Amino acid sequence: MCATVEWHTQAGTLTADNRDAFAQATMAQASLYLIADGSSHHPRSGELAQTLLNDLTVGFSHLSTTELNAEPLAEALLRIIARSHQTLRDDFPLAACSYLLLCLLPHTAFTLHEGDCCLGTLEHEGEITWLSAVHCAPNWQRDLSHSQIAQLSSRHTLTRCFSARRTSSPEITYWPVHPNQQWLLASDGFWAGLNAQDQQTFLRDGHLPVAPTDDDISCLSVIMPPT
Repeated sequence: MCATVEWHTQAGTLTADNRDAFAQATMAQASLYLIADGSSHHPRSGELAQTLLNDLTVGFSHLSTTELNAEPLAEALLRIIARSHQTLRDDFPLAACSYLLLCLLPHTAFTLHEGDCCLGTLEHEGEITWLSAVHCAPNWQRDLSHSQIAQLSSRHTLTRCFSARRTSSPEITYWPVHPNQQWLLASDGFWAGLNAQDQQTFLRDGHLPVAPTDDDISCLSVIMPPT
């Protein structure tokens, strides 16, 4: 599946390093697109984010072709995440990250995620429709829109994330696939830190002249090919 992929990221000022990361991998008819957002408050979180994505892409490349259908592939990726959670806990005892994995197959798509990286689609009118749930304290009832969550400082308290200090609990969701569909995988610096106009500018130019947020701003755009 030959999608068009663009990665835009801009470092914030909260940390000396940009702690957002992305990766992609394709095998047979399955394509993975991944982003991760390392915590700004815990040391080595950017390294953890990148290491988790490396584990997922390498593990994916070692799967057999019989595991490349939707449900077996989702289960295999969950096993890779669980294994990484065990093996990385000693090297990253304090670090934490949010992550979002999008898998595209010929007739379906699914996501695995923990934390506040979000999946959206860019509509023809330029508006973004956010799809995935935000795993944060204000959204514990899953009844708040992304625009409502963005206004709350308590959104930074996550109810799920990838960390040695808590149990890993990925959420899996299946999505329909349409020709020319444009998926967005965004860190909270993008979906919560930018207004709609700045989001459009960032997607068009890949950066902002002056970032209106202290957090790293990142968005991975994946455009499906036409039929």
